Amino acid sequence: MDVIETINLPNGLKLTVTDSSRRIAADTTKVELTFQVKVEVLESYFTSPDDYFAVKNALGNELTYEHTMERSFVYDKDEVSVRVALLDTFKNNSLNYLSSPNFAKKMALSQLKDIRLNPFKYRAFPYPERAE
Repeated sequence: MDVIETINLPNGLKLTVTDSSRRIAADTTKVELTFQVKVEVLESYFTSPDDYFAVKNALGNELTYEHTMERSFVYDKDEVSVRVALLDTFKNNSLNYLSSPNFAKKMALSQLKDIRLNPFKYRAFPYPERAE
């Protein structure tokens, strides 16, 4: 995986774009780009300390937004143009969403909702609940 671009978003987050493309056959490649944003879990995102610790205990100090775009069996002559098209498509469709001032908080609250609805999916991290 090669980092091909890092974008500092207006909301203080950083978008990292990595290329995981690989050869499929003699003249074709699978072009695969991964877009990733790390979000620190802050207590200020939650209405109660219990909610904050629920997310922190289940997911740790940091959440990761990740999206992958790929095209298989791309001819070698088209590899660069397909990579550029995937990158442009993501930027046009998702950059405003990720740049929103409330993106980090909404992501944290979305994770809390999923933890409450599907607790069996999450294994607790070794963080103490909170000091009483």
